[in-house]
Amino acid sequence: MKTLIKNLMGAATQDEYESASKEGLDYFARATEEERSQIRKAMLQKADEMMSDAIKARQKAVELISEFETKNISIEIDGLKYPLSEWVTMKEYCRRFGLKNTMVLNNWINRKIVPKENILKISQLNNLRLIKAVPYKA
Repeated sequence: MKTLIKNLMGAATQDEYESASKEGLDYFARATEEERSQIRKAMLQKADEMMSDAIKARQKAVELISEFETKNISIEIDGLKYPLSEWVTMKEYCRRFGLKNTMVLNNWINRKIVPKENILKISQLNNLRLIKAVPYKA
Protein backbone atom coordinates (compact mmCIF):
# COMPACT_ATOMS: atom_id res chain seq x y z
CA MET A 1 0.00 0.00 0.00
CA LYS A 2 2.80 2.46 0.92
CA THR A 3 4.66 1.58 -2.29
CA LEU A 4 1.49 2.14 -4.29
CA ILE A 5 0.98 5.64 -2.86
CA LYS A 6 4.71 6.40 -3.17
CA ASN A 7 4.59 5.46 -6.89
CA LEU A 8 1.48 7.57 -7.38
CA MET A 9 2.91 10.65 -5.67
CA GLY A 10 6.31 10.22 -7.33
CA ALA A 11 4.92 9.96 -10.86
CA ALA A 12 6.75 12.52 -12.97
CA THR A 13 5.15 11.82 -16.35
CA GLN A 14 1.63 11.22 -17.60
CA ASP A 15 2.48 7.57 -18.34
CA GLU A 16 3.88 7.02 -14.84
CA TYR A 17 0.78 8.61 -13.33
CA GLU A 18 -1.56 6.46 -15.43
CA SER A 19 0.35 3.31 -14.49
CA ALA A 20 0.32 4.19 -10.79
CA SER A 21 -3.36 5.12 -10.97
CA LYS A 22 -4.20 1.79 -12.59
CA GLU A 23 -2.36 -0.03 -9.80
CA GLY A 24 -4.26 2.04 -7.26
CA LEU A 25 -7.62 1.28 -8.85
CA ASP A 26 -6.80 -2.43 -9.08
CA TYR A 27 -5.89 -2.45 -5.38
CA PHE A 28 -8.89 -0.24 -4.52
CA ALA A 29 -11.36 -3.06 -5.26
CA ARG A 30 -10.01 -5.25 -2.45
CA ALA A 31 -8.86 -2.50 -0.06
CA THR A 32 -10.34 -1.67 3.32
CA GLU A 33 -12.25 1.58 3.78
CA GLU A 34 -9.23 3.19 5.43
CA GLU A 35 -6.96 2.15 2.54
CA ARG A 36 -9.53 3.39 0.02
CA SER A 37 -9.58 6.72 1.79
CA GLN A 38 -5.78 6.95 1.64
CA ILE A 39 -5.71 6.02 -2.07
CA ARG A 40 -8.51 8.48 -2.87
CA LYS A 41 -6.70 11.26 -0.98
CA ALA A 42 -3.37 10.53 -2.73
CA MET A 43 -4.99 10.41 -6.19
CA LEU A 44 -6.80 13.71 -5.62
CA GLN A 45 -3.65 15.37 -4.29
CA LYS A 46 -1.59 14.21 -7.27
CA ALA A 47 -4.32 15.29 -9.71
CA ASP A 48 -4.37 18.75 -8.11
CA GLU A 49 -0.57 18.99 -8.43
CA MET A 50 -0.74 17.98 -12.10
CA MET A 51 -3.49 20.53 -12.78
CA SER A 52 -1.45 23.24 -11.11
CA ASP A 53 1.59 22.32 -13.21
CA ALA A 54 -0.53 22.34 -16.37
CA ILE A 55 -1.94 25.79 -15.53
CA LYS A 56 1.59 27.13 -14.96
CA ALA A 57 2.82 25.62 -18.24
CA ARG A 58 -0.14 27.09 -20.14
CA GLN A 59 0.48 30.53 -18.61
CA LYS A 60 4.14 30.34 -19.62
CA ALA A 61 3.11 29.41 -23.17
CA VAL A 62 0.71 32.36 -23.31
CA GLU A 63 3.50 34.68 -22.12
CA LEU A 64 5.94 33.34 -24.74
CA ILE A 65 3.39 33.66 -27.54
CA SER A 66 2.53 37.17 -26.41
CA GLU A 67 6.21 38.11 -26.36
CA PHE A 68 6.66 36.69 -29.86
CA GLU A 69 3.62 38.52 -31.22
CA THR A 70 4.67 41.88 -29.77
CA LYS A 71 8.12 41.73 -31.32
CA ASN A 72 8.44 43.22 -34.75
CA ILE A 73 10.23 40.38 -36.49
CA SER A 74 11.65 41.15 -39.90
CA ILE A 75 13.49 39.26 -42.58
CA GLU A 76 16.38 41.07 -44.22
CA ILE A 77 17.16 40.47 -47.89
CA ASP A 78 19.79 42.42 -49.79
CA GLY A 79 19.88 45.03 -47.05
CA LEU A 80 16.11 45.63 -47.07
CA LYS A 81 13.97 44.66 -44.07
CA TYR A 82 10.57 43.10 -44.56
CA PRO A 83 8.38 42.91 -41.41
CA LEU A 84 6.80 39.47 -41.20
CA SER A 85 3.64 41.09 -39.88
CA GLU A 86 3.18 42.55 -43.38
CA TRP A 87 4.55 39.70 -45.52
CA VAL A 88 2.96 36.25 -45.36
CA THR A 89 3.14 32.90 -47.13
CA MET A 90 0.63 32.19 -49.85
CA LYS A 91 -1.23 29.75 -47.63
CA GLU A 92 -1.47 32.31 -44.83
CA TYR A 93 -2.64 34.96 -47.31
CA CYS A 94 -5.45 32.65 -48.42
CA ARG A 95 -6.43 31.99 -44.81
CA ARG A 96 -6.42 35.68 -43.87
CA PHE A 97 -8.38 36.89 -46.87
CA GLY A 98 -10.71 33.92 -47.35
CA LEU A 99 -9.41 32.61 -50.67
CA LYS A 100 -10.32 29.05 -51.60
CA ASN A 101 -6.73 27.91 -52.21
CA THR A 102 -3.28 29.05 -53.33
CA MET A 103 -4.14 28.41 -56.98
CA VAL A 104 -6.37 31.51 -56.89
CA LEU A 105 -3.43 33.55 -55.63
CA ASN A 106 -1.08 32.01 -58.24
CA ASN A 107 -3.61 32.99 -60.90
CA TRP A 108 -3.66 36.56 -59.60
CA ILE A 109 0.14 36.68 -59.67
CA ASN A 110 0.23 35.37 -63.26
CA ARG A 111 -2.41 37.93 -64.30
CA LYS A 112 -0.43 40.68 -62.51
CA ILE A 113 -3.32 41.50 -60.16
CA VAL A 114 -0.76 41.19 -57.38
CA PRO A 115 1.90 43.80 -58.22
CA LYS A 116 5.45 42.52 -58.64
CA GLU A 117 6.67 44.72 -55.76
CA ASN A 118 4.23 42.91 -53.45
CA ILE A 119 5.82 39.52 -54.12
CA LEU A 120 9.00 38.58 -52.31
CA LYS A 121 10.82 35.53 -53.65
CA ILE A 122 13.42 34.18 -51.22
CA SER A 123 15.87 31.96 -53.10
CA GLN A 124 17.72 31.06 -49.87
CA LEU A 125 14.51 29.43 -48.60
CA ASN A 126 13.91 27.16 -51.59
CA ASN A 127 12.28 29.97 -53.60
CA LEU A 128 9.64 30.63 -50.96
CA ARG A 129 7.28 33.39 -52.02
CA LEU A 130 5.92 35.87 -49.51
CA ILE A 131 3.01 38.09 -50.42
CA LYS A 132 2.36 41.50 -48.97
CA ALA A 133 -0.68 41.05 -46.75
CA VAL A 134 -3.03 43.55 -48.37
CA PRO A 135 -6.32 42.74 -50.14
CA TYR A 136 -6.28 42.60 -53.94
CA LYS A 137 -9.23 42.82 -56.29
CA ALA A 138 -9.58 40.17 -59.01
